[in-house]
Amino acid sequence: MTPPGMSESDITKGSTPSPRSPLGALLDLFSSVTFGIVLLVLLFIYMTIGSAGILYPIHPNIFSTDAWVHAQMRQWRPFEMTEFEWFHWWPFDVMLFLLCLVMTITTIRKIPLKVVNLGVWMIHTGIIVLCLGSVIYFATKVEGDAPVVRRAVVAALVEKTADGEMAVIDDARFVAMPGNRSSLGMGESKYEFEITTIDPAWEMLSGDDEGDRAYSVNVLVNGPSGQFVRQLIAGRPDYTEDLIFTEDPQQPFKRSVKVNGEKLVDKDLVISLDFESARWMYLRNDLAKSWALYLRELGEEEWVERPIDGQFLYNDYIADRNWIWNPGSGDDQVPIDPIDVPIPAVSPDDPAPDLNLRVAGYLRYAQVRSQAVSGGIGGTLNPAAWVEAALPGEGLQREYMMMAFDGQRSTADEGMLAFRWVSEESEFQELATPPSLIFKVPELNVTITEKLDDATRARLGEDFVEIEGTAYGYRVVAIQNDLAIGERPVSVAIVELKTPTGLHRRWVFDEPSLTRDVVDGAPVADAGHTGMMVADDSILVTYTPGSGNALVTLVAGPAEDRLRMMMPGGDGARVVQDVTVGEPIPLAGGLNLTVAKYAPRAVVERKPMVVPKFQRSRDAKEFFSLLGIDSNSIAGGVQWLQFHMYPFESSEQVLRRHRYRPSVIALEDGRMIEMLFSRRRMPLPADIALEEFVLTTHLGGYTGESSTIRDYTSMLRFRDEPAEQWSEPVPVSMNKPVEHGGYWYFQAQWDPPEEARRQGERASAGLNYTVLGVGNRHGVYIQLLGCCIAVIGMIYAFYIKPVIKQRERKRIYESAGLTAVAKGGAS
Repeated sequence: MTPPGMSESDITKGSTPSPRSPLGALLDLFSSVTFGIVLLVLLFIYMTIGSAGILYPIHPNIFSTDAWVHAQMRQWRPFEMTEFEWFHWWPFDVMLFLLCLVMTITTIRKIPLKVVNLGVWMIHTGIIVLCLGSVIYFATKVEGDAPVVRRAVVAALVEKTADGEMAVIDDARFVAMPGNRSSLGMGESKYEFEITTIDPAWEMLSGDDEGDRAYSVNVLVNGPSGQFVRQLIAGRPDYTEDLIFTEDPQQPFKRSVKVNGEKLVDKDLVISLDFESARWMYLRNDLAKSWALYLRELGEEEWVERPIDGQFLYNDYIADRNWIWNPGSGDDQVPIDPIDVPIPAVSPDDPAPDLNLRVAGYLRYAQVRSQAVSGGIGGTLNPAAWVEAALPGEGLQREYMMMAFDGQRSTADEGMLAFRWVSEESEFQELATPPSLIFKVPELNVTITEKLDDATRARLGEDFVEIEGTAYGYRVVAIQNDLAIGERPVSVAIVELKTPTGLHRRWVFDEPSLTRDVVDGAPVADAGHTGMMVADDSILVTYTPGSGNALVTLVAGPAEDRLRMMMPGGDGARVVQDVTVGEPIPLAGGLNLTVAKYAPRAVVERKPMVVPKFQRSRDAKEFFSLLGIDSNSIAGGVQWLQFHMYPFESSEQVLRRHRYRPSVIALEDGRMIEMLFSRRRMPLPADIALEEFVLTTHLGGYTGESSTIRDYTSMLRFRDEPAEQWSEPVPVSMNKPVEHGGYWYFQAQWDPPEEARRQGERASAGLNYTVLGVGNRHGVYIQLLGCCIAVIGMIYAFYIKPVIKQRERKRIYESAGLTAVAKGGAS
């Protein structure tokens, strides 16, 4: 039945809603709760993947823990992003913008601006302000680290001028780090320095400062005045004094003032400690990829930076598997994925602006290794052998790559196994004889042979052996075999000779042309003479090392394809056996030696060795990264550069546990260019110096475990301009950063105590430098404002809004005469 006053056509028209305009539909979409929830879910998934990573099965048995693998999807080859970059990628920015837009439109359209709704409005406003502050924070974020050395050693050679002033003739500066070396002067006036020990808490034993503790540095000095140690105390130059060596093992040093009546042995040499200011911060790769290549002409000090804009970080990139030693197989095989990233010159100070360099390869975790490969028939004679030692009963096996002409690779197992080449059969017979020294006095027709057996070695450096019937005598001081000098290994015996002309120390090499007499630590000079140089040639000494210290000697030659092995026999004799490649030779104790491969004309190649994933340290980050550089100006193809945490200017500035190995290339015009692979740098707003590093520990002190440490504190000084004075010390610790010049400084790393890691290295008591984290915080206060607004809105919504609604309900009930209901009673 049609209602009165309406036609059927009117009813039909009313049943079909009028179409929405595009703007209205868009506003409805952005006012939809469903759309907002979808955005929140997508953001949650995106953020979870970026931060926590993903888990996925690799085996059908999903109930086994080994079937699941955890991975960071953002590190996969198609993405190659840090966490910071993942949360700056356009999908995240778009979703965040859409979420803010949904909140804004929904709030305006569906939540009336009333007193009762102020809490919701404030929550939404606070979230939007927080997002705005986060955009400002992350868009302008800069973060890196800055190493700051505690002190530098400054050495200067001075002389008094005609007007009585002291003028500096020459000077040197190097950071205070155990083992660091430097020198100044030349010839007879040359001084050589080495830091032997550093005590970060040296106790003062005399004077007004008795009982205080200070930073003490001992510098070993070799110069015209002899050898001595100069002790330096930070902040107390009046306590500088020299220590003189003695022959008393109970008291190896004596104070110079006690011996000479003077505190200093050499007053023309001035050595002091100075602040070593930090001028640069180095951007962190875990924030955003910040690679850089540093160049300079050989002999220059300052590096010039070339930024690298490549997107490589977590994965390996090579164009040819022949670039590396171990390409792997199966899942561990290094994929072929070439890159070509230009590294143009951007600075007017670039030493070679026309040098076109590009990145051709990158390896995340690898080390450059030198290995020998067969060079073919036409190659240069360079014998190489691959030897395997196995103890079958124990299941032990070791492999050695040995080269006869390489001083470091001609021996193995601390010299027990040796590899030699003989060009004549007579040389082979010499190898079969025990090591010996032959002393000849031609004028007296006297020849003495001293076999260097175990008995002789036991009395090295003892009393002289008199040559009967003569005024000559000798004493064997030391024997060193297989030294890496020149192209081939050499052996030397150091002997002291007593002759009618006096006492001489002679270094007798197995290559006679190298034999020298040494006087006061320097070889006898004889310009124009390239052979043996001795101070007294009335006695001649020859050293025949034989097989040296080796128990087993592998000998190649004279024919290129001939191999023999010398092994110990009875009564000190040598047993010789021919060697066939691939066939084991049994030795005493069940040990088998096998020459697995032999190449008489080997070629040494340097290529990266990729470290297997299961052997990698998770905390290494980019420390073992290699960069493959290619250019038309570089001969030999891709050159691999090791990553350097910091681009030190010289070996004298290197911090402990860090490397300094720049590479050198030759340009067509003859210039030599040094290159170093590191991170980008930015100038600090102020110079920074480290006054003191304080390690606060629990009871018992530092034991080597980080759990024994309560806090790390760097006492910093700032200097805004070079001409200004240093500020007073400011403490910076783990949880107490300090702001200066728009940057915040916090404690990131430190220099722990460490024993010597290899022969010739000095141990360290630590606390010689600190590494500061440096970063800005733009937008933080806007973020804080947003959080405060949102929190206030929550308080309003949860506590004030119910009170307002209750009062409004009461007012309505009272106006309707329902007081009892308003009071909660029955009506």
